[in-house]
Amino acid sequence: MHALMSSIVTISTFVISALYFFSIRPRILRKKDFEKLNFDELQKEYNISVVIPARNEEVNIGKILSALLNQSIKVKEIIVVNDNSSDKTAEIVEHFSKLDSRVRLINLLQEPPDGWIGKSWALWNGVLNSSGDLLILFDADVEPSKEAIGVLLDKYNKYGGMISVWPYQRFERFYEHLALAANLMSAYGSKNFGFLNTKPAGVFGPVIVTSRKDYFETGGHEVIKDSVLDDFKIGQLYLKKGKSVINFLGKDIIKFRMYPNGLGQLFEGYTKNMSSGAMTGGLWNFLISFVWMAGIYSSIFTMFDSLWRFGIYLAFTFVIYILSKPIGNYAWYDYFLYPVHFLFFLLVFVVSIFKTLFLRRVSWRGRAIRV
Repeated sequence: MHALMSSIVTISTFVISALYFFSIRPRILRKKDFEKLNFDELQKEYNISVVIPARNEEVNIGKILSALLNQSIKVKEIIVVNDNSSDKTAEIVEHFSKLDSRVRLINLLQEPPDGWIGKSWALWNGVLNSSGDLLILFDADVEPSKEAIGVLLDKYNKYGGMISVWPYQRFERFYEHLALAANLMSAYGSKNFGFLNTKPAGVFGPVIVTSRKDYFETGGHEVIKDSVLDDFKIGQLYLKKGKSVINFLGKDIIKFRMYPNGLGQLFEGYTKNMSSGAMTGGLWNFLISFVWMAGIYSSIFTMFDSLWRFGIYLAFTFVIYILSKPIGNYAWYDYFLYPVHFLFFLLVFVVSIFKTLFLRRVSWRGRAIRV
């Protein structure tokens, strides 16, 4: 009986992996797919306001501003909302504003009002001070290619509603690779790519595109101001209002380096909302993800039981390679070390549950957040 159940779980994991992969393929932004875009025509269609929330982003803010000022599509304005930073974020933005009048700085020099999460408060203030008919919301650590704005406009023209992108992850240090399992679950287990033709659970926070009209019709970040899962919540808000929501993987077009400041930052970042986000795709999606994870973990704990089980481990190594290739520049050894990554994921998930259910408090960027 045990052998039969193990076989069923293993086969199910392979089938789910194939479904995950084929559901996500059409959503990968590859540069070759956009080589024939007419940027001049796209330029005429919208006045674009870019809004960037920034809290202690002195390392990143100059990079993204340089990239946005060098786009194939010219934006109307770039609004950086300094969220009570203690570093040189504001000074760097002021320097860019002197070089190009499209760059504007909004200083929020106090903590968010009661009931507001910092990022949502910053984005809300940025949008209120913008004037474009199309809004593009970027996290400060995003690295857009020269074609990024044009590609986003092309996708918005096709789908409307709300567009979001999960950037392709760059890694420079080994500890960053430990996010492999968490990133797989973010991309595939979240249901954000309409797994099995279902509606997405929400959107990805690093890059969001929407019209000004739709943003204020739905209530925008003011409606979900207290949610640590602001990206999922605002996507759900649009869906409830009958508006389109579609998500993409950044691959060649939009990248980022998510946690460059050490293992502690990575651990804090994922424990912040991992357990809260586990059920955002609904019970059915959670059960599918659970079966998939069960197959992966069973291969970890039984790989040395027999030659057959070791073969399954090698097969899962190939599966992890195929699934992770579109989401980050993982090294060859990551696929063979996937047991390490998945055990790290399990540790983070348990800590996230403890913080969410028992402490009722998580922390991020020097702020304690009640959940």
